[in-house]
Amino acid sequence: MDANVDQIARELAALNQRFVDLGAKLGEAAQALDATGAPPANGLVEALAGARGQFVQLRAQALSAADAAGVPPPSEPQSLNEIEPLLAAIGEALRGRARREALEHAQQAAVTTIDRVLEIIHQDDPAFSTLVACHAKARDARAAILALTELESDDARQVMDGVRAFADLLTMVETREGLDDDRYAQLEESVSRGFGRALAVAAARGRIGFEGEFVEPPPAPEAAPEPAEEPSEALPTEIEAVMASAAEATAGEALPLESEESALPEEPEPASETIAVEEPAPDAEVATDPSAPDETAQWWLAAWARWSGWKSSHDFVAAVREELGKYPYLLSVPIQKSPEYEDGLLAYGYSILMDHVERQNPGCVGNALNSLKPGQTRPVGEQLYDYLITEGRLRETYADFVKNTLVAAVPEPGVWFQFRILESKEDTRLLQRPSARIGDTELSGQRLASDGQRYNEHKFKMTLGPLTTRFVLVSADVKEARGAGFKLVGDGAPSDSGWVVSVSAGNRASGKNEARRIGEDGLHVPGLGKDHPALWVAVFNPDPTAERRYELSVFLRRDAKSPFRTKG
Repeated sequence: MDANVDQIARELAALNQRFVDLGAKLGEAAQALDATGAPPANGLVEALAGARGQFVQLRAQALSAADAAGVPPPSEPQSLNEIEPLLAAIGEALRGRARREALEHAQQAAVTTIDRVLEIIHQDDPAFSTLVACHAKARDARAAILALTELESDDARQVMDGVRAFADLLTMVETREGLDDDRYAQLEESVSRGFGRALAVAAARGRIGFEGEFVEPPPAPEAAPEPAEEPSEALPTEIEAVMASAAEATAGEALPLESEESALPEEPEPASETIAVEEPAPDAEVATDPSAPDETAQWWLAAWARWSGWKSSHDFVAAVREELGKYPYLLSVPIQKSPEYEDGLLAYGYSILMDHVERQNPGCVGNALNSLKPGQTRPVGEQLYDYLITEGRLRETYADFVKNTLVAAVPEPGVWFQFRILESKEDTRLLQRPSARIGDTELSGQRLASDGQRYNEHKFKMTLGPLTTRFVLVSADVKEARGAGFKLVGDGAPSDSGWVVSVSAGNRASGKNEARRIGEDGLHVPGLGKDHPALWVAVFNPDPTAERRYELSVFLRRDAKSPFRTKG
């Protein structure tokens, strides 16, 4: 947009000079007309008409730029002198927008670092004084960062510079094994200066880290069990606890739905070839302690309680927009692991899955607790999960759940995507999340400049947990119609576990989205850019028990033709 305004300004200067020249010639023609009665030459008349047309075109460009920048003119300019101040106002508005975007990006990056620091714990001492003091400073710094209104002041620079010590502490804790001596010494000095020597020593010795990283000592031998009593008709303790928690969660008033709380390098120009992008490998999971209390039903309690609160006052679409507006990566997390995210709040978002299940089999959700059988040795959460799979027919209907959710969620609030293709007139950019952390907000990638690289097959590899979905966003900032083809392979075989959802350029306001299934032979979507500014691709794993590896191929074409050969 800045380049567009600069171009308009250059055209304005050139047209202003042309008007000066034409004014001089018009003055001479006026004198001749007055003295001899000779009319102006045809060339002068044509030049005046051409200049008038240039002015009208330039005015239209300026008004369009003003509308895009949110600068309404007081009236339509009637002269070059009125266009000039309008361009100045547009430039100032764009600079203000750029400053706000830079501030938001800096705040987001800094808050992400500080939030991660707040998750650090001490292996032995929950009240470790220097860590407690560090967390207090982190909370103060977080509040100061979010209170910033601009980045250029000395106070803002001081606040943002203070994040460095937190980032250094995080580096010491997360990558202590991969640091060389010089880098380690720098980090230790920074942490000691910011939070005290004791915290730097604790980080060096591995005494601080994150929940689940520390190896627990083996439990003491248990005393000999008491003689077994006669069987009772009562439900097991775990099931009683779940029923009591569920009753408490749904007692009283219904829960309201709202109550929960990079510059890219340009690639060299090799011969045309398929480009593959693969998500980073996830961290190894930490085994759970089999002797721990059964808390496996927390996901069900949260989702059920939430759904019970809004089912009579909200429809599915409204609930999807509310939940994904808070946690756009919801569908990428397995439902049984959802209590491990956002301090357990993410699990409430799966109320939309409860609603889907209830629609498949009315009464299914309400009868779930009654399905628990006494004497079962399996965890309660697993029993409830199996119940939803069978009675809610999730294996057969998960595809429809994904489609309906994506149709409701785009273009706003949108969903968290693992990969993105950004097509423009000048280049094509392939972006991906730099880490395997679900919900990662950063993006990195590469820029493709040659047609051989751009209009080719681009592969994206991903591993999906049971009943989860990953998303890929393909967007185009061009006026021409591009072609986009999609093909999916799951565990080495052609797969139809994918949807492509588009919002047509003329239907953004009405939100009329179109969903198309990716068939085993592929799917061609013409009109990317001209008719469809963005295509949202959902790759889903309908298996409720096993992970699956998928490879999505996206074929871009400069024209709108299909990249697939037709039969016959």
